[in-house]
Amino acid sequence: MDSFGRTELSSASFLDEEIFDTIVVGGGTAGLVVATRLTEDPGHRLLVIEAGADRRDDPRTQCPGLAPSTYFDPDFDWCFTSKPQAGINGRQIAEPRGRLLGGSSAINLGAMIYPSKSGFDAWEKLGNSGWGWDGISKYFRKFHTYHAPEEATRKQLNIDPNEGALHGTDGPIQSSYGGEGCYTPFNEAWGTTFKNLGYGITGNPISGISTGGYSNTGTIDPKTGQRSHAGAYLTDEVLKRPNLRILTETHVDKLILTKSDDDGSIIATGVHIALKDGTKRSVPCTTEVILAAGALKTPHLLELSGIGNSELLQKHNIPVMIDNPYVGENLQEHSLVSCSWEVLDPYTSGDMMREPAIAAAAMAAWQNGGKGPLSACAIANAFVPMHDFGGDELDNLLDKHLNDYAYKPHPAQAAQYALLREILHNPADASGQYELAPFQVSSDAGPHPGEVLGLHEPGCFVSIVSALNHPFSRGSVHLCSTDAAVIPEVDVGLFEHPLDVELQARHLLWAEKLAGTEPFAGLLKKGGRRLHGEGLLGGELEAAKEMVRQRGMGHFHVVGSAAMMPEELGGVVDSRLRVYGTRGLRIVDASVFPLVPRGNVQADVYAVAEKAADLIKEERAWAGT
Repeated sequence: MDSFGRTELSSASFLDEEIFDTIVVGGGTAGLVVATRLTEDPGHRLLVIEAGADRRDDPRTQCPGLAPSTYFDPDFDWCFTSKPQAGINGRQIAEPRGRLLGGSSAINLGAMIYPSKSGFDAWEKLGNSGWGWDGISKYFRKFHTYHAPEEATRKQLNIDPNEGALHGTDGPIQSSYGGEGCYTPFNEAWGTTFKNLGYGITGNPISGISTGGYSNTGTIDPKTGQRSHAGAYLTDEVLKRPNLRILTETHVDKLILTKSDDDGSIIATGVHIALKDGTKRSVPCTTEVILAAGALKTPHLLELSGIGNSELLQKHNIPVMIDNPYVGENLQEHSLVSCSWEVLDPYTSGDMMREPAIAAAAMAAWQNGGKGPLSACAIANAFVPMHDFGGDELDNLLDKHLNDYAYKPHPAQAAQYALLREILHNPADASGQYELAPFQVSSDAGPHPGEVLGLHEPGCFVSIVSALNHPFSRGSVHLCSTDAAVIPEVDVGLFEHPLDVELQARHLLWAEKLAGTEPFAGLLKKGGRRLHGEGLLGGELEAAKEMVRQRGMGHFHVVGSAAMMPEELGGVVDSRLRVYGTRGLRIVDASVFPLVPRGNVQADVYAVAEKAADLIKEERAWAGT
């Protein structure tokens, strides 16, 4: 097999000549990790198939600050939109997902956020041996390389000089802070404001035990100011491996499945694809198909292939290979609500990027050495427990909505909810995430991300986004056509469970308290405009609940739709990520998450993929293949 370069990744000329033992469906965040790690063994011949193009050299993926320009552009994004959501007054929400080499890691906002120990321990308690914090934590170091901030930035943001001690030192993904001049006074005030409210940072966030406000790194290469995404795994050395092929701009229509005469199990032996020119053909493999198409496309492909709810499959005249009604179920998403305040003169915010001259100057600074505001991830974060509860209020609230509410039935939900209840009661855990966005965010806008992040209102604003770390609501994703090119129906289930409304509303009220605390309050214009209105000023819970319904949206963190759990709990894959009832079929992406971890899930996907690669290597070593 000859080596190949970037310009050849959409050529399928090799398909008639080469035989692969492994096909990875999806060249995104998880798929490229698995492909790179498995082909470290020259004895394995692997093909990656990616629906999107190779846009690693495109400025819109390279420049961190241009990420929003890729949303709902079909050259970069699958452009998923949910069905109308009853929990947010019938509004639809967008769920951008990367459709290009590198996947969503190539188009997200780039914040590097780490989960909690308790979140992954809950995975193990759901029957997934080896997936607790002790089994996963080392992989959060493996995938990245940490870069300490410049001294001026360290002092400005009050970053612990020993922060890097727990981080990765040689992973492909670069994790760094922006240089001097990249951060605003709002970033500088963020951590101190939380400290003044009693929520100063309690430890290194990567340790799994940490709450409070802090400044996080971004997935940015400090040498170039460019985004560092999963495409970074494809070094020149990796691309020259004779046992790796990557085929872009090729859509997988379904899996090739056969029934074993020996034990009746279903065996995956390849995939049916549609090439860039529309040509249809099949591609066989000898050992395994690994689905890494993401939480919305992976269950879609399973259903198109005959693995799913038999009633749904029969409705669409799809032969049933495996009847598993939980394919596409258990879908979870972090909800968020944004509030935006007008800033005090003479301060400005990212809203200045509306001005053509300022935007041009920022772009020039990035192009000439990777500097300036477009080269940094200026979003700061905080994790806080459920606050302002007195006496038995929390228990009464949980009892009311967990014992008496007829939620959507799923075998795992009783166990999941018991674990979430433990987390909510733990003062060292965080039920809420707060994010500083030094620009306006309109979470009550239409479903198009351009309406949410479009900076439409005149003036300069800063936003505080409150998000729910551990939602009780559940959604689904299912096919609505036998045509693989028709995207599935997405029901995020946002605020489907009333308990989420109660918790989100309380966190939302606290966001108002945060904005009124110094030094953050001193940066806001007194009597200035508030894009979220006046409803929270009285501290009334019912007003906050109504604002949740008016302004709630998803955080683009959809997971769980092909969950790793025991079969009796409604699982789709086992603890080695093998699809129940099959041989040679595995899933490695966010769809296997049984519970959504706290915070942004990018780091979780990298870590899960790194661990999965080790599991697969281990199995193949046992088998001698």
